[in-house]
Amino acid sequence: MVFSLRIDLESDKGIREGVPKILALLKKYNIKASFYVAMGGESNILELLRYQKKLPGKRKISVFSRGEMLRMVFFPRDFVLGNKKIFQKILDEGHELGIHGWKHREWTRGLEKIDVRKVIRKAVEKYTKLFGKKPQSFCAPAFRTNNEVVRILSSQGIKVISDFEGDSTKKVDGLINVPITLRGEGNTPIIEYLVGEGYLDKEILDKVTSAIKRKKFSSLYIHGLFECRKKIGLLENLFKWLEKNKIKTKKIMDVVDL
Repeated sequence: MVFSLRIDLESDKGIREGVPKILALLKKYNIKASFYVAMGGESNILELLRYQKKLPGKRKISVFSRGEMLRMVFFPRDFVLGNKKIFQKILDEGHELGIHGWKHREWTRGLEKIDVRKVIRKAVEKYTKLFGKKPQSFCAPAFRTNNEVVRILSSQGIKVISDFEGDSTKKVDGLINVPITLRGEGNTPIIEYLVGEGYLDKEILDKVTSAIKRKKFSSLYIHGLFECRKKIGLLENLFKWLEKNKIKTKKIMDVVDL
């Protein structure tokens, strides 16, 4: 059996407070994970006003204070440039670092409005300038994608995506899709979803490990903002279980080789 962990980064708070915690835990258990970052940083007020479309479902977990939300509205941050050392540490410690679109909100609420080719090109160019190499992998915010997006990603040198459902890797217009097999309702991270439904950590761990045991390949995704900050103990218990049951852990990129 093989297991992969994907960590989506789309907030300054999640990167600063969550990533150091998860990196320390991954190092402790010798696990390599796949991180994906929205390269454009926070949305400005004009983008917030333009992209107001409601998404399916409702987040039941509070992750920002009122003051933090006001700061983001009036003083949006480039959390990629501002946290370059953290991203470099992700790479230096052997983890995967891919791109998660340009700005998260515009993609999830306005995919039909934005110039997809332009925003992907900007994300790739910024990544290449900062880290000295082109990104190889991509995951779409909120799993929103289509065949046009896939073709554009391929033209920009992306090799691997993690956007379409399934139980195993498959080719999609020349790219390799590595699915996330464990998701909550409305494509939410399964841990956050179950917490929102009132489940205790032990119950969540039992549900996740039971699902992993049923398949040859399993993967789940988490956010730096919630799980890496608030559920690090639950993640450690999951890593202990993986170690005890001798389940191999691989980065999304490495699953392709299977």
